[in-house]
Order: sequence, then C-alpha cells, then structure tokens
Amino acid sequence: MLAHAARRSRPAMALRGRLLALALVSVTVSFTASFAVAPPVFAADEPAQAQPKRPPAPVRVVEAKTIDVPVVLDLVGSTRAAASIPVKTRVDSQIESVGVAEGDRVKAGQVIFTLDARAVRAQAEQARAVLARDQAQLVLVEADLERTKQLVASRTKSERDLESAKTLVAAQKATIAADEAALRNLEVQVTWYEIKSPIDGRVGSLPLKPGSSVRAADSALLATINQLDPIHVAFAVPQASVGRLRQALSAGVLPVEVKLPGSKGPAIEGRVAFLENTLDTTTGTLQVVALLPNADERLLPGEFVEVRVRLRADPNALVVPTAAVQLGQKGSFVWRVAADGTAEMRPVKIDRVVDGRAVVASGLSAGDRVVSDGAMRVAAGSPLEILPAAPDKAGDKPAAEPAK
Repeated sequence: MLAHAARRSRPAMALRGRLLALALVSVTVSFTASFAVAPPVFAADEPAQAQPKRPPAPVRVVEAKTIDVPVVLDLVGSTRAAASIPVKTRVDSQIESVGVAEGDRVKAGQVIFTLDARAVRAQAEQARAVLARDQAQLVLVEADLERTKQLVASRTKSERDLESAKTLVAAQKATIAADEAALRNLEVQVTWYEIKSPIDGRVGSLPLKPGSSVRAADSALLATINQLDPIHVAFAVPQASVGRLRQALSAGVLPVEVKLPGSKGPAIEGRVAFLENTLDTTTGTLQVVALLPNADERLLPGEFVEVRVRLRADPNALVVPTAAVQLGQKGSFVWRVAADGTAEMRPVKIDRVVDGRAVVASGLSAGDRVVSDGAMRVAAGSPLEILPAAPDKAGDKPAAEPAK
C-alpha cells in the first residue's frame, strides 16, 4: 500500500513544481517591465547644478621694462694689507723708549723705538775730530808746497822736492776723504738707533719694552706695521672668466665693489690693481688683486668679503622682478595679464638673475604686465584683481653673471 501511495503522490509533486516555476517567471517579467516603463532615477541623472564662478585672484603686477644692465662677476675674496712691514733692529743695543702704543696709527717717519746710541755717537765724535786734524794737516802741507814752488823757481830746491810736496798734499786730501766717509758711515749708524715707521699704517703688538736688549741677529720682531689705507682685496677668478676680465681691463679702469657679508652699508668702491701672471693649476683660477680706499678702516686684513667686478653693460636688457618668475615642470614661466584681465601662463627663458631682477632672454616683450605678488592664487584663465603697486624692492642694481 505504501508503494501504491508513493506512486500516486509523484504526479502531484511534479505539478506543484511546474506551477511554482511559472509563478517565478511571471514575477520576473513583471519586474523587468516595470523598469522598462519607469527606470529608476539616480543622483547622477539629476540635472547638473551650475558651478560657482571662481572669484578674482588678488595680485600685484609689474611691467617688463628695458634698462641698461651692467654685467658683473660676483666672487668671494679676502682682504690683506697693501704693505706689511716687519720692524727689526739693525744693531745690538738696548731700548731706551717706545714712541707709540700698541695699536696706534703711525705716520711715515714717526719714531717708534729709540735705542741706546751713546757708543756710536762717541765714535762719530771721534771721527769728526780725526777729520778736523787731517784738514789742519792739509793746510800745512799745502803751505809747504807753495814754499817749495818758490824755492824751485830760485833753484834752491830741486824738482824732486817739488814732486814730494805735491804727493804729500794729494795723500792728505785722500786721508780727509777717507775720514769724511768714515764719519758719514757713523752718522748713518746713528740713525739706526731711532727706528722709524717707513709707511703710514697701524702698528700691532709691541712685545719688547724699554730696557729690553735687542740684537741684530735676533729673529724676533719689534713690531709689525700694516698699511690699511689703501687696502688690497685678493680674489680668484675662474679660468673661464679670465678672458672677459682681461678684455674689460684692457679697455680701461675696471671698477670693483666690496662688501662685508651681512653688511647693510654701502659697498666700498675701488679698482682692479693687477692680475697675477700665472694660473693656479690646482684650482684653475687666476689671482686678482683690487685696490680700495679704506680711510675709515672698515676693512681689516684677513676678512672674507663679497666682491663684484663690473665687466660691461648690456643696453636695453628686458628685466622683471625675480618674484614674478615661477618654476614649472617645463621650466620657468610667468603669469602674464591678458587683454581680458585673466591670467596667461607664458614660458620664459632667463639669462641671469641677481639683486631681485631677472634678465629675460625670450618669452616677454617690453610693457607686458606680469604677476609679481600673489602668484600662488593664480591659475590659467583665472580672473585677476589687480591691487595697487608695491614699492620696487629690486632696485637698480646690476645683474650678475655667475663665475664659470
């Protein structure tokens, strides 16, 4: 009976499965039809709203202009005394007095040290006495010569006596000449006991005091005098720039400006004094020395200084402030103000930059307005709000040519 019941339930189960499948198909078709008739509305399919207009970027602008721009070399140099005189004694003696204090300014001919010169002065007096004795002897032999001439004329004495008298006069004159030379020598030696400054300058430390003994053979110095006005500034010029430097120097005086690092005062102006005659093969540079006035002693020997050498002037060079030049992936550019008041990116080629000015080789024309302040808020095509011009901080300083 169980088998018979199972055989009777199988057709019923199959029928129920077919009815369920039919119902699912019907639901699917209805759902698809509903989407075909009325598709769903997503946020992306809503009407696009108008984007807010970009506000004008507040900027300051300047005009590109042409000016005469001197070409210079900016280098680093060091100061040194125009003359440095070591002071030594030429005699053995003792210091009597010191005529200056340590660090004093001295004039040429000013007495710095006075040595004990009593012995040499005594020798000079002795030489004067010897000279006076021999001069008196000369008067006597000259008188004998005159008498001998008269006696020879009267045939009282022979010609040989006359020759002897003449010889005595000549010998006495030679003796007097030797005496005079010996006296001059001693008078010169007397001057060695007063040690004077040979130049105008400033004296350094004075290690020896009055009462100290000094010897000519000693290696120790009594003092050192440095000439500070004018003063020398030495600097090295790379070999690649030596040709232009020599060419500029051949045209006349080559001006030089020197400043202490960090100094806000005016530069000290001078000129190139000379060029060394040999290149330094180790560094590939040529030593150049400039001469500068230094009456107020702003410069002291041994200081490092900034040196600017003016080579020539480029007339009508196109310049803009360095703040206007931006750096992008494709190189330098500026934001140029277009005719409609919007920003235009303009690629430029910069020749050289110094003292707040950039010399533009290409990309701009005189009179073009470029953004000098506020460039970070500017995009291509964005409107600009031009603010009042700020004071020109670049100044009219020359553009520098980097040393190569």
